[in-house]
Amino acid sequence: MLEVEVVKFYPFELPGRRSGLVGYADVKLGNLLLVKAVKLLRNRYGGYYVQMPAIRKADKNYEVVEVLSKELLEEIRRKVVDFYKEGVKI
Repeated sequence: MLEVEVVKFYPFELPGRRSGLVGYADVKLGNLLLVKAVKLLRNRYGGYYVQMPAIRKADKNYEVVEVLSKELLEEIRRKVVDFYKEGVKI
């Protein structure tokens, strides 16, 4: 499996709003690929999930990057959440 590394995290929590968006991350996969603008979102139960970059066209979102491996997607989620929690000292 590819090594997953969070290169940078951009927090995006708005005070007073209950938006699920926590921030964006730039994620490096091995030394082969850098995926920018991976969204970190919080669900209503307090858990976290990631969403790959997408473009919006005519009221529909189209994924720019699709992760085909569930294991790789889970590893990306785990690394981004850990990086976020370490940065804000939860």
